[in-house]
Amino acid sequence: MHNSALPPQRVPAGVLAGVTLWRLAVATCAFTGGRTHEPRSPWLRGATSVLLLLVCVTFLGVIEGGLDDTWSLFEHLVTPLVVLVDLVAVGRSQANVRWWHPLTWVVFPAAYLVYFIAADPGLYGSFLDPDAADFVGVVAAFLAAFLAAVVAAGYVLYAVLKLKTAIAHAASPQTQWQPAQQWPGQPAQWAQPRQLQYPYPQQGRRP
Repeated sequence: MHNSALPPQRVPAGVLAGVTLWRLAVATCAFTGGRTHEPRSPWLRGATSVLLLLVCVTFLGVIEGGLDDTWSLFEHLVTPLVVLVDLVAVGRSQANVRWWHPLTWVVFPAAYLVYFIAADPGLYGSFLDPDAADFVGVVAAFLAAFLAAVVAAGYVLYAVLKLKTAIAHAASPQTQWQPAQQWPGQPAQWAQPRQLQYPYPQQGRRP
């Protein structure tokens, strides 16, 4: 029996996270019927990958943060790598990436930067401190480098996805034509070549 004089016990954060993920998994399976659904466009996956790669590089390279804590290891290294592997190696929508996608993948990082400056959450120590005297100059320089880094990372991913698509096309069986048999007495115009289609459609090509 719980003593009313004592403060209520708090559920550990790990338990809450585990229960939440388990319920999301059950709800997803119930909604999709256990089938996998891959979006036709890889835009969202690409934008997420660029954002998390930026988080990883900024935390480890610019801020020189540590990975000693488990939460920091998962947030700043494991999750970005998992998302990157998912984009590059999982699914077949990578063939639909467009040249202008990297230019629009700056949306999420730019939105976070605006929130960071406006809300001043006090994270990362003195990094982008709104109260600093040289804040405007630092923001201008950081914003230029920030946009250049995001776009450059986006086009690196774009090149990787195109290379992956080209390799997949080269490895997949191609459609072949086989002359049809002409039976005795059959008009020649009836004997049309037959198209042999392999059971697996080629990646990136729409019917």
